[in-house]
Amino acid sequence: MESKRTVPKELYDNYNLLLKYKDNRRTQEEIYGDILSIIRNIKKDTLIPFIMQMMTMVGLRHTTDMYKNLMSPLKQFAYVIDIYFSTSHTQGKAMPDESQWTRLTELLMETEMTYFGEIGFPTDESSFDLDKISVSLKSFFDFYSNAQLSYDEQTLGRLKTNFEKFDNDIKSQFGFTVNDIVVFCLHAGGLSREKAEKTQNSAPNGWQELTSRLVAQGLTDPKDWINIPEVQTLVEFVMKPGSWFIHDNQAVADNTLSAQVTDSLIKFLLFDENILIGKTIYYADDRQYLSTPIVSLNPNEYLIPPFKMLIEAFYNRISAWLAVHNGNKYIKAKNRALEEKTLQVFKTFFKSDASYFQTFYFDKSNRAEQDLLILYKDIALIIEIKDFKFRAPMRDPIKAFDKIKSDFKGGIQKAYDQCKRMEDALEAGNSFNIYEEKTNKLLCEIKPEKIRNWYSIIVTQHKYGSIQTNLSELLSKDEERLYPWSVCIDDLEIFLLGLLKIKKKSALHNFMNYLEYREYFHERLICSDELEMCGLFLNAQHKFRNYATQSEDYYATDIRMSSIFDAHYQNGLGFTDEINISNKKKAPIGNYEKSFDVHIVSGNDMNI
Repeated sequence: MESKRTVPKELYDNYNLLLKYKDNRRTQEEIYGDILSIIRNIKKDTLIPFIMQMMTMVGLRHTTDMYKNLMSPLKQFAYVIDIYFSTSHTQGKAMPDESQWTRLTELLMETEMTYFGEIGFPTDESSFDLDKISVSLKSFFDFYSNAQLSYDEQTLGRLKTNFEKFDNDIKSQFGFTVNDIVVFCLHAGGLSREKAEKTQNSAPNGWQELTSRLVAQGLTDPKDWINIPEVQTLVEFVMKPGSWFIHDNQAVADNTLSAQVTDSLIKFLLFDENILIGKTIYYADDRQYLSTPIVSLNPNEYLIPPFKMLIEAFYNRISAWLAVHNGNKYIKAKNRALEEKTLQVFKTFFKSDASYFQTFYFDKSNRAEQDLLILYKDIALIIEIKDFKFRAPMRDPIKAFDKIKSDFKGGIQKAYDQCKRMEDALEAGNSFNIYEEKTNKLLCEIKPEKIRNWYSIIVTQHKYGSIQTNLSELLSKDEERLYPWSVCIDDLEIFLLGLLKIKKKSALHNFMNYLEYREYFHERLICSDELEMCGLFLNAQHKFRNYATQSEDYYATDIRMSSIFDAHYQNGLGFTDEINISNKKKAPIGNYEKSFDVHIVSGNDMNI
């Protein structure tokens, strides 16, 4: 008899929380009205920069109560900005007070949970399919609560490689080129970074050290400190939150681009303050602010977001336009760019220690294409690469499951089936040839007896949360078959660069260990971010191996596990053309969690 897979207590807790909001929820319109009443008459030039600062400091949310009610702060803050611009304002107070801010965050929590609480899960136990609801619920949260996180260099590289063939079309339509975008974003990012570094350098050893130094210089009256440049910089940071991102017109225009091109770039991302007037803003809608994140604070100043938000806004809007106007040509170019990026990431990691075979076939009867094969010593990496998107989950759980399953089948499942073709050929044990797909040129004779082990890897353009980290949810395979490792290209690159930097000469050996033990976690993992697993491995490899093999309990990862990558990024992770690398090399590795408990959910915690 087939044993039924158990479901973690966390799922029940989340589901019960949703039912609580479902039974007692207010309408989205009511909550929207309450949020608007708090921010209606607050000054634009103080509120929006403050929210921008809160968005950029989200990494510190565990150190302050200002984020305590926020589950998805980046999305929730962007929602507040859209709400702010949905009505006209009179000049009022500069900022919400502490009680108003707390109330605002409570309303944002209510907005998110009420929205999730509208999921139409059945209350009739006879129609309560726990496995399908598990997939639907987690996919719903992953889709709406999580953003795809990447480093600036990765988004910048994606913009260059995906758009370069369409430069003339972009120039003709929008008045600027791909290189113009890069120059503008680097310039704007440099302006903000210069202000941030100036603030941080004003009192590198803290406020107390600075004031003691001023007193030693004879400035005993604090009133005299205000004219000291270091103090002025700190006062501006404290009294004018978001000032790092406020730039006057002249500073923005002071770049190597023509005035006309700079104007076109700004207009492309300039927030239209009339477009949302009179509309009720719903949380599930696309965010206008994230599409056009440059805000005109007054005739002389712009609020320009950090480099990451800026470059992503350019990328997302132009990508959407190209998908409509260049159709299949653009999709094929994107797919090819992802394949080349994947090859480059592995070549950076293995260098000349491995052999690489790209876009080939081995079965002459059907010439079914394989994406990438890497031979390293006596190990084969069978790699399939897919760029596909999941549609927004529906609120009916059964219909949602069917749609999620369909999207999964066209992406990860298809990639696994392609990997399995090569696995079958290796398992058969007979030598076979592989041929270049376009020219039919013989590339190599594969001798299975010389291959001790092989791993299948599925590389995707996007992240798909828990249904990607725990493939047992949806992957169809023979019971005795091992699970492949499915990972987003950005996470793959970050992990491999982290291995090279931290493990150095043993990086390749450690990667093989990760692939070996990572497979054990399928069927019992609660995780929405592969980098949390990668971070756990880098921090405590012995624990990782023990968790993999010691029991059949569920494991829930912790968001702090991935902080090791941000810490190393602060003094250079190893990207090609890494931004601000000369200054990064002078900085120490950032602080990060080195020890944490993995949440173990045993059978005693289940209510089956």
